[in-house]
Amino acid sequence: MKRLVALLVVAGMAAVSASAQKTKQGDRAWLFTLNGLSNLGVGGYNGGLGLLYYLSDDMGLTVGLGFGTTSTTEKAPTSGGADEKTSALNLTLSPGLRFNLASSGPIVGYAGVGISFGMGSETVENPQHVSGSKVEVSTTTFGAAVTVGAEWFAWSNVSLGASYSLGFSTSSGKQKVTTGGQTTETDAPSVTNISTAPSGSFTLSIYW
Repeated sequence: MKRLVALLVVAGMAAVSASAQKTKQGDRAWLFTLNGLSNLGVGGYNGGLGLLYYLSDDMGLTVGLGFGTTSTTEKAPTSGGADEKTSALNLTLSPGLRFNLASSGPIVGYAGVGISFGMGSETVENPQHVSGSKVEVSTTTFGAAVTVGAEWFAWSNVSLGASYSLGFSTSSGKQKVTTGGQTTETDAPSVTNISTAPSGSFTLSIYW
């Protein structure tokens, strides 16, 4: 019973503290977002680390760095083949503006616009299990998006948020293929994506 009372008291204090939450000029927050690198916009820290700084009471500047890396090995199906090894690295820089539109107690609704710049590389050694061959692809991606979301302040300096983004991106790059000691370089296929379905993300914000 004492534990239950203590939990209720803590929850009540948190609710009282959160209900008085109001962003103001100069507020800052670290942002930790759970989403893919392909998601762009004001929440575009894209699985990395972001920073929010309020230029005025209801307008904030966001800057984020997203990153991702993968490494896989596919064993050769026969004793005469070579293992196929694939490694990839992606980095994304995403600045944006956020506008708080409405608030009710500890909940703040917002909209935002953002742009994104990304660089990626992928290397496949021994593709199709052919020993001594290699394919290297490097890409550059530009994008833009609009975002809508809501932020719930569980405490005065900690919030949880959810957002949806609609965006567009375009990418281009170079491809190098090495076979038998000879290397050829060509343009990688250009890809343009316009998202017609919203992509979601969840964000933990820590204010100081």
